[in-house]
Amino acid sequence: MTNRETAVKKAVVLFCLLLALFSLAGSRKFTLKKVITLDSGKISGAACKGSSITCYKGIPYAQPPIGALRWKAPQPVQPWQGVRVCDRFGPSAIQAPQAPLRMWSAEFIVDTSLGYSEDCLTLNVWTDRKSRDSRRPVLVFIHGGAFTSGGSSCEVYDGEGLAQKGLVVVTINYRVGILGFLAHPALSAESGHGVSGNYALLDMIAALQWVRRNIAAFGGDPDNVTIEGQSAGAAAVHALILSPLAKGLFHKAIAQSISLLAAQAQTLAEAEKAGAAASVTDNGGTPWDPRDDRVIGPFGSQSLAEMREMPPAELLKVAWRGGPVIDGYVLPGGILEVLKAGRQNDVPLLTGMVEGDADLFGGYPVTLTQYRENAERRFGALADEFLALYPAVNDQEAAAQNRRSAVDDNNAQIYALALARAQHGKAPSWLYFFTHILPGPESAKYGAFHSADLAYGFNTFTPQRRGYWTAADSALGETVSSCFARFARSGDPNGPGLAAWPPFAAGRIGFMELGEHPGPYEMAADRAAFWRRVVAGWLGL
Repeated sequence: MTNRETAVKKAVVLFCLLLALFSLAGSRKFTLKKVITLDSGKISGAACKGSSITCYKGIPYAQPPIGALRWKAPQPVQPWQGVRVCDRFGPSAIQAPQAPLRMWSAEFIVDTSLGYSEDCLTLNVWTDRKSRDSRRPVLVFIHGGAFTSGGSSCEVYDGEGLAQKGLVVVTINYRVGILGFLAHPALSAESGHGVSGNYALLDMIAALQWVRRNIAAFGGDPDNVTIEGQSAGAAAVHALILSPLAKGLFHKAIAQSISLLAAQAQTLAEAEKAGAAASVTDNGGTPWDPRDDRVIGPFGSQSLAEMREMPPAELLKVAWRGGPVIDGYVLPGGILEVLKAGRQNDVPLLTGMVEGDADLFGGYPVTLTQYRENAERRFGALADEFLALYPAVNDQEAAAQNRRSAVDDNNAQIYALALARAQHGKAPSWLYFFTHILPGPESAKYGAFHSADLAYGFNTFTPQRRGYWTAADSALGETVSSCFARFARSGDPNGPGLAAWPPFAAGRIGFMELGEHPGPYEMAADRAAFWRRVVAGWLGL
């Protein structure tokens, strides 16, 4: 081969290598050479296309809670040797198989290709690798899913958009369902604290402890951490605000679509009784439905060793319902009880509801008879005033007014929570009401539905709705995500390009409306007067 031929051959090989590299860089992610050192070992991540953001996915923050560690508090990660490649989400927690449902299309569903596993205690970090600020605010997001499903791999939870606004963004997995919340007398006896049932909350606390120890390596400030959650994740945020075990691990909080004020968590005794009485059924692992389940064997009467040997698929057959438990250790009491005692983690709170939350929380279709009976049961001496404010003379009007009143009811609960916080704490509350309709093929049917605000809070516009997103969506995403980022930085969502967002003030049921034209929203005077009286009853004023 001549020198010329050799040179040409080398040029072709070099060209092919460069082409391959450009092709790889043109894909969504590519592996980075840069390595970060954690307290458990070294990791590498992946860079986001078209930005300076790097994502590290599937980082373990605790040992897999399997075998003897099932239904135990999360244990420290075992250190590893070499560089662990963290460019792929970890599997979601054990749960019934997920699929798009109603308005919750694919971007709201976990990546099912990753599978489901008890080895699920992982988290993900987005950070700007080119930023010179090594003390950036940290946002830790807790997913929803009714405490029975979900995971951090949902596309709408992508943290790149918020990381571009100067945050270090963390999303976490935690145990759900029976593996996250089973209480049982034998589990309480072995725990060392006489409690059981709040394993998911302990997972979240372990993740926050991991952030405290490691986030500086990503450029984050461990002394400026905001926790954020939506739906069940928002309930978890409220629980962490109440938990003494989370003290000092976060400094601000965002809770989307749950107030927790009206929620009735089980006591430890109630939860232990339910756990001991649980039975295995023949439903084949689908979500429990008491209409078609047939009890085929005991569950709670087995030994702990036998319970821990059950395959996860068998656990999904257990007829059981649970959630956070008032155990006096992780969760010391109900929200009003803890607030009145002044024992909460008193941090600034940004919270609100989506208009379509009413479809899940009280605004379901009812007949006229049901509507009137519900009013009498719910409002007692104020029922006539309620029915005058929300009048109905037939079933169709009753269904419409039940939904309309549920929107106000949900907003009143947010107001009540802020009022209780103001009476028993010092940190401010910032309230919003999200009304924007997420675009899509069924937008007219579902409107501003539960979870619709996630895309705008993350400033993440998924390809599932390509062709539907508009300039108005982009503008609102820029507004909402900027408000969240400013709040995470300083505890105040106000900033350029937004009408003044005042903090909560007693006596005014008002919010920042996040909709077509973001700005102040206040409930009509007659309805506000009614709901203030209802709130006074809720709070015992």
